[in-house]
Amino acid sequence: MTATTPKYVRAVGVTLQRLRRPAGGPANRQREPLDKAIVSNSDRRVWRRPGEGRVWRHIFALLPVVLTLNDGAGAADRVLAPTGTLRAAYIVSNVAQARLDSGTGAITGVVADITRELGRRAGVPVTIAPLPTAAAVLEAVRTGSADIGFVAPNPERTGVVLYSQTYMLVQQSALVRSDSPLHSVRELDRPGQIIGINTDDSVGVWLQERLTAARLRATPDYTLRDAVQWLQDGTVVAFAGGRQRLTSGTQNIRGLRLLDDNFYGVPQTIAVPLDRMDRLQLLNAALDELRANGFLADSVRRSGVEGLTVAPAEMPSR
Repeated sequence: MTATTPKYVRAVGVTLQRLRRPAGGPANRQREPLDKAIVSNSDRRVWRRPGEGRVWRHIFALLPVVLTLNDGAGAADRVLAPTGTLRAAYIVSNVAQARLDSGTGAITGVVADITRELGRRAGVPVTIAPLPTAAAVLEAVRTGSADIGFVAPNPERTGVVLYSQTYMLVQQSALVRSDSPLHSVRELDRPGQIIGINTDDSVGVWLQERLTAARLRATPDYTLRDAVQWLQDGTVVAFAGGRQRLTSGTQNIRGLRLLDDNFYGVPQTIAVPLDRMDRLQLLNAALDELRANGFLADSVRRSGVEGLTVAPAEMPSR
């Protein structure tokens, strides 16, 4: 046993060590071979070492305590990871959440850090599934193929899953051509202007609720090929999205630039099934701790992603 061995296990071990020592003799006295104490299946007589009955009485007296403590230790595991493995899902194209190394399959970033820390605390292994869209992540959570899903809540996604508190904000801006007269997101809502967005992207929902003059054009292509083509041929005057995704997705494309300011910060939350309020409460408590002890801030810093900030504690999810 070590210093990390649970107290109830150490208590049982100490009791057994004391009870095994013959009265009046040294602790290292030669013990009777184990096979001499085994009950024969063909003989009703039972051979016991001196004091063995007292040992078993102490063991049975301690057993309910051990089982009770063990049950409490595993309760969080069963709530968070009912299969014995914490299964997480995230949007593969959202580099603000995580990055997938296509060569090694390794996943790094804030989502990966949070998932692995939750698994470490619960004492269970983890899997992280990169899925194509937010809708796919929500479906995985809703159907139970994922225990938790990392998404941004918006009005179109309410009533499908439960959302945790907001743990991070992802700043949203827009790409324009280098020769564009536009310099701020505040200049985009003008008559005759068209802004490109990705289908099911949170910034698109946000803009749809607020634009009064400009129009939106959506594409399901998250690789930004359509975005680049539309900007180059003048189909759109700007293409909206997360700062890091727009920057990293077009870093080798000449003739484009990112506006200096932002529309807003998209809240990032963890989704759980509608019937798992217990899991939601566990996640919210964990996120409170990870924010307070600096874990989230360290994770955001290590990610190196532009436009990420830790959400303040008082910020509710939407």
